[in-house]
Amino acid sequence: MVKSTINMLASEISHMPLHLVWRDSGVTQKHGFDLTVHVANADVADQPFVQMNERAPKLLDGTYDFLSGLHHEPYHYRARGDKRLVYLAQAQNDWDDRVIALPEIQSAKDLEGKRFIVTSRAPCVSGNLKHSLQLAGADLSQIEFIEVSSTPGRRCGAAVEALADGVAVAASVDPPFDLQGEKRGLHRLELPSVPVIHNATICANGDWVQQEEETTLAFLRSMIDAIYFFKTEKSVSCEILERSLTPMIGLEGFDEVEHVYDVWAGLLSPKPFPHPLAVWNVYNLDVAHDPSVNFIGPFEIWDTSYLRDIDNSGYIDDLYGSAQAAENPAINVAI
Repeated sequence: MVKSTINMLASEISHMPLHLVWRDSGVTQKHGFDLTVHVANADVADQPFVQMNERAPKLLDGTYDFLSGLHHEPYHYRARGDKRLVYLAQAQNDWDDRVIALPEIQSAKDLEGKRFIVTSRAPCVSGNLKHSLQLAGADLSQIEFIEVSSTPGRRCGAAVEALADGVAVAASVDPPFDLQGEKRGLHRLELPSVPVIHNATICANGDWVQQEEETTLAFLRSMIDAIYFFKTEKSVSCEILERSLTPMIGLEGFDEVEHVYDVWAGLLSPKPFPHPLAVWNVYNLDVAHDPSVNFIGPFEIWDTSYLRDIDNSGYIDDLYGSAQAAENPAINVAI
């Protein structure tokens, strides 16, 4: 029997474009449940404040049924002998962060000797940023990486304002804050795209999944439907984003709503399997260099068997019309 309400926690507010459409588009009701989504480390109306270090404990104690994110901790749990945390699906396999800069910064090399604002210290964010900067020719030892103070969930907007005020010469932000920066005279600095496990990685308690297989399958089918809806129903998706995302992160116009939509629609995978290069990169950004953890292999924490069963049934191919039409977006082989 499928749970009537499924509770999910998003690790970052940057995950919410997909999750808001997933929650509000009606796709979950088709599978017999309502979806509740809370956001960690963010002041969001009508939800409790959840600390980042509470994410895994609240998943394991049953407060939440699924967790979006938690890109490194499951390896550490497994290394300590706790094998409950598993990844079930991955909505995207490419990096969506953007670097915005002052007009005089025309290359990654120009950042040397300057200050650069980062909005997260998580390896899957700042680590991937630094990897991309290195690929673009920058000497990281010559760049001063700083953070700016902000209210939870508003770091990207604060970074744009800090750049405009001359605090630094560049910053890494989520869409649509690259567009918000352009409105203030900044520009997007093009960098090599690097595949990485990022944003909506579906994490669960494996013991719970075995007990709630019907709910798990319904949840994953609804995820597939939400991705399809997002990619094919722009008008309704943008209405949802304008209504719910705009006040949540401080968007400044419908052009920014459309920009968020366009970026996400291009990144989302019809078949939400993890790409091996994305898995390796996120693993290499943290776990691979820690001898207390790196005896755990990159794929040990992945269980895509439920997603595979759904795919083998033809569910995704039928939704898109063919296997070719359901092909996942290409990634840049930059590992």
